Amino acid sequence: MASISKIREGCYEARYRTPEGQSRRKRFARKTDAEKHLVEKEHSKNIGAYVDTRAGRVTFAAFAEEWLKAQTFDESTREAVASRLRVHILPALGKIELRAIRPSTVQAWLRGRQDKCAPRYVRVMLANLSAILGAAVEDGMIVRNPCASKAVRAPKIEHHKIAPWSSEQVAAVIAGHPERFRAMPVVAAGAGLRQGEVFGLRVQDVDFLGRTLHIRQQVKLINGKPALAPPKGRKTRTVPLAEAVAVALSERLRAFPAAEGGLIFTSREYKPM
Repeated sequence: MASISKIREGCYEARYRTPEGQSRRKRFARKTDAEKHLVEKEHSKNIGAYVDTRAGRVTFAAFAEEWLKAQTFDESTREAVASRLRVHILPALGKIELRAIRPSTVQAWLRGRQDKCAPRYVRVMLANLSAILGAAVEDGMIVRNPCASKAVRAPKIEHHKIAPWSSEQVAAVIAGHPERFRAMPVVAAGAGLRQGEVFGLRVQDVDFLGRTLHIRQQVKLINGKPALAPPKGRKTRTVPLAEAVAVALSERLRAFPAAEGGLIFTSREYKPM
């Protein structure tokens, strides 16, 4: 039950209980301020918007650690997020209590990162920070996400026109590869595959008769070691198999048989690239 007690002249103590039944108190110089405080707390409880001010005393580092443990990322994504936290976010914000992180705090951090990192990467870091602070809002640790404030402005990304390589440049890159790996740039250029997708290509993904390639996996670095993983965004796809790519793949398999499991491009020890 909420109540107000006069401690002494010019000092009034407002008492109330949290939704969990814990007692809270705060002192004011005027009784009207104490009454206003209680009205606000009771109203926030009634509409389900109550936030315990003591909850926000947890440091950002402590909350971020628990948040990361609870995520269902694949291992490569988890490693990338953990790296951004460790290198770019925690050094500046880790020791600050959640309740003390203001929009101005976030903007100052952004400005410091903008001087050292590319705008696109800074935006990725901001998205990670916002996700963590958004979870703190959902958990009732803080009232609002400071990253959502209009005062927080991510750096603008300048879009540059992509200039594709000329056929002469592609030919030079292909010629520069040793015989064992010469088919890789042919597949990458001829089928529009990412590097990891080329490394993850298997014999069973190549339909020579149907003239198609099935992109079902890629090779990613996880904890510094190559490992098989789904394609980016877990989006598999099928792409046309051009004649030049088919010839390059068949010649590669004739000279260097696929590894166990069907991987076409491997190290000399037949391990993923």
